[in-house]
Amino acid sequence: MCSPQIILDKIVEKIVDSVIQSVVCHIRFVCCYKGNLEKLDAEKKNLEEQRQKVNDEVDRYKTLGEDIEANVSNWQTEADNMIKEVEEFLSHNTDKESMQCFKFSCPDYISRYKLSKQAERKIGDIKNLTQKGKFDKVAHPKPPPHKLLFPSSADFVSLDYMIFDSRESIFERIMDALKDSKVYKIGVHGLGGVGKTKMVEEVGKQVKKDGLFDEVVMAVVSQDATVSKIQLQLIGGLNPKPEVATITDEHERAIQLWPRLDNGKKNLIILDDIWQELSLDTIGIPITGKNKVVITSRNRDVWKNMEMDTEIQIKVLSETEAWALFKKKVGNSVDSPELHAIAKKVCKECQGLPVAILVVGGALKGKEKHVWKNALEKLKKSMLKKIEGISPKLYESMKLSYDYLSMDAKSCFLLCCMFPEDAEIPIDELVRHCTARGLLDQKPDTLEEARDAVHTVVDTLKTCSLLLDGTDKNVVKMHDVIRDVAVSIADDEKAILVKHDVHEWPKKGTYESYLAISLTSKTVHEVPNKLGCSQLHTLLLECIAPLVIIPDMFFDGMEKLTVLELNGVRMLQLPPSLANLVNLRMLCLNECQLEDITILKDLKNNLEVLSLRGSDIKALPLEIGQLTQLRLLDLRNCKKLSKIPQGVISNLSRLEELYILDDLLPWEATRGYKEGSKVNLDELRKLTRLTTLHIHIPDAMLLPKDICFENLIRFIISMGERFYFLKYQSSTRMFKLVGIPFRDEFNVLLERAEVLHLEKVEGIQKVYHRLYPSGSFNKLTELTIEDCKLKYLFSPSCARGLLQIQQLVIRD
Repeated sequence: MCSPQIILDKIVEKIVDSVIQSVVCHIRFVCCYKGNLEKLDAEKKNLEEQRQKVNDEVDRYKTLGEDIEANVSNWQTEADNMIKEVEEFLSHNTDKESMQCFKFSCPDYISRYKLSKQAERKIGDIKNLTQKGKFDKVAHPKPPPHKLLFPSSADFVSLDYMIFDSRESIFERIMDALKDSKVYKIGVHGLGGVGKTKMVEEVGKQVKKDGLFDEVVMAVVSQDATVSKIQLQLIGGLNPKPEVATITDEHERAIQLWPRLDNGKKNLIILDDIWQELSLDTIGIPITGKNKVVITSRNRDVWKNMEMDTEIQIKVLSETEAWALFKKKVGNSVDSPELHAIAKKVCKECQGLPVAILVVGGALKGKEKHVWKNALEKLKKSMLKKIEGISPKLYESMKLSYDYLSMDAKSCFLLCCMFPEDAEIPIDELVRHCTARGLLDQKPDTLEEARDAVHTVVDTLKTCSLLLDGTDKNVVKMHDVIRDVAVSIADDEKAILVKHDVHEWPKKGTYESYLAISLTSKTVHEVPNKLGCSQLHTLLLECIAPLVIIPDMFFDGMEKLTVLELNGVRMLQLPPSLANLVNLRMLCLNECQLEDITILKDLKNNLEVLSLRGSDIKALPLEIGQLTQLRLLDLRNCKKLSKIPQGVISNLSRLEELYILDDLLPWEATRGYKEGSKVNLDELRKLTRLTTLHIHIPDAMLLPKDICFENLIRFIISMGERFYFLKYQSSTRMFKLVGIPFRDEFNVLLERAEVLHLEKVEGIQKVYHRLYPSGSFNKLTELTIEDCKLKYLFSPSCARGLLQIQQLVIRD
């Protein structure tokens, strides 16, 4: 048992040790003053490095369109604040190393003690924050919207998502009807431009997300609907697709489509924009216990015999909703004292129609007060025109927007209405038409300049909500209501006659005065002996399948014609009167059954664009080489084309765009002229103006060693085995190399490619080392690398440069 003295000694010893440790700790703060500040600065740099890593990851995920995790965003804010706080602390105190109590006296140990202690505390805080910045998950995909978003950016560009209460209630009514076991057929009706299509699209997305239906498939019916057209759209939307697309008989296709839809699953079929009564049985749509159909129309009378289970009307926007949409389109300028009252009246004249509000708003955005006043008077005093299913006020709204367009924008707008309803319109087609018809004010010298000008005009029309985005950047769409108005405007001005899916040629005396005609038919068997349109500058005839003969004198007296498209016509020989079209600048004979096109030599003085895409020609005649004004030649998908005489391509010295994608074309390896020989790739070297090239080269031996791709701006180039280009028709820069050693001439293609496919390529390792520093892959959207024997794929710096990548495939 310990004596009291021993116990007391131990207690005193512990107290003394504790005091000594405390004194040593406090002395350490003074002695380690400078070291703590240096350590704090080092930890700040560690935090800055971690912050940069997190910021890089955040930027990458934002580029991919994902939402950043809340804890990550909070950490970024904490890190920014901590770094700022430490920097201020260091900047104020690092210069106090020589702190003294008094001038010429001892150091100020008290101040050093306090600062050193603060620095040590901050070191602990900053270490913890740096460790917290190591995240397992930085972002997550954006969730789908839970409410109806109307209208969306897919419908009207440069417009953010907006939620309308009136649309939300209609959305819920449709959803409730789809959940009702007693309801199979739902009709949604309302004026053109009120938002029916967007509504059913959102419904389709929501029921798919909720698991209410296994499959949702939609067909846009439109005015020129045929059973075949509807069937093919439904087939295209099914996955897996039934093997019926190649069947031409509508009845047989319906028989095959029926069991695919009557498969025991819950299927929702949406038929948008019907104009006449439809027989669902004829199409091949079964209405069983698990299938349901939603149909939209401008006129509810069209389904009066279709026995709809419920009908839902979409009305115009309320005054509050209309003003919110109008203000969103025009901007805050409408709240200025100068414009507010006028803007309110203009918006009211749009009568709550979303399309009218967007179009008028786009036309007046950024305009002065006198323009607004003039627009208001026009809308008030306009003579209302009736178009089936369209509010008269909507027509006047469109006409007002049209009137404010520049001349080239007007021309492009009316040109778009010549394409079929609901069609995706390739911008390249607009470029060809605008160039051939001289529609652009600046009269560009090259097709590349014309393309830039057309893109500028298209952007203007999108801003005015007169055109919509397509499925990719190379196509646009026109809202069906806007197209109806455009056709009406063109008809009023006697500028364009548009008739699609006509059953017979228009009656004599109804078309002769027009400047442009666009006709589509599958049933017209004959055309007039002589068209008799002396003022006509554009003629588009398409899909006139039964037509096998165009009369010899058909084109007589049409010397002003500058654009001619005869697509899908089954004529073996072109009529002699074609030679009289001395001012023709664009000729398209796509999908035609032609044997002899020698007559085209007579168009040599002015023809600039020649497209034979998908036609049955077997050989390109030597006389084509006389078309020395030609700037564009399109021979894609000419599957029977087996010969192009040597010298034809090289004679077309003004050629800017060349499309030859058929890999069956037998290129020759010989260089220099030899009578009777076929085209060789050496001829491409003489096309010094070439900026666009689509070509398949099966053998590298065919390629001249000194070929130069430096001038190419757009290209689809495949070298090696047979390759299918259908997927990449919209790609502007695609390069595929299979089983061919890499050559220096290919560097420029790699540097500019958006889609790159490398397979069994020797020497690619050297190329990677050469291209990594230049950031050459930052344009890539798709990259495929197969069997290239790479030791590594990307350096970290190169991988960070793949900002646009959407698809990456690596196979060894």
